[in-house]
Amino acid sequence: MRLRVQYNSAQGLLAEFTRSIGHGSVSIASKKSVPVGTRFVFEMTAKGSSDVVEVLGEVKSVKTSKKGTHLLTVVYEVPDNRESLDGILQKIFDSQKFEKVRKHARIPLTIAGKEEKAGAPPYLVRDLSLGGLGVEIDGPVLPPWVRPGEPFLLELEVSIGVMMLHGEVVWAAGPKKSQAGTLSPSFGVQFGKLRADTVERLKHILMLRALPPPPWKSRVSFGREAVSRMP
Repeated sequence: MRLRVQYNSAQGLLAEFTRSIGHGSVSIASKKSVPVGTRFVFEMTAKGSSDVVEVLGEVKSVKTSKKGTHLLTVVYEVPDNRESLDGILQKIFDSQKFEKVRKHARIPLTIAGKEEKAGAPPYLVRDLSLGGLGVEIDGPVLPPWVRPGEPFLLELEVSIGVMMLHGEVVWAAGPKKSQAGTLSPSFGVQFGKLRADTVERLKHILMLRALPPPPWKSRVSFGREAVSRMP
């Protein structure tokens, strides 16, 4: 089965692509049931771009509701053909080339983060670059320990071990009262001096050439805990 999906931007396309790849699967509502094992071809396009990213998928389970609709769980496969994917990545790099605030282009990713601390909320890494990352908090307010200047460490599980990205929080923001429930607290991190081999691994991840095995997950730590675990 072939489905064509268009996104408003290259960033939107890549955000959905990495979210589904990182989660390990995507859920699709359907009026029609299909057998487990059915193969899908997703044609992902972005407005203003001729690149078509084809992603293969396979139906792993089908749940039928009382109303007769069906929820298909489809597992993505990273495409072997890199041409269109590289084209989308290049558009993102080009669109951020002249930004004055950031030195490095950001790639939209969705990586779940967990902190080994009582009362800590779930974290979600939303973008990544050679210079830092952006994190969203799944909760109504910023934890008191998330503040500018605080040491930070992200430990990301990759295929050859754990990659450690260390730095410090450079900004943190919570939603206004009028935005509560619609916007999440978030913060940004600037990396410190990373090891040469870590930088090379990071470059491969940013080009989507050495992705971690799904589901993507990471450990987050701050302050003394982060410093004690830094390489």
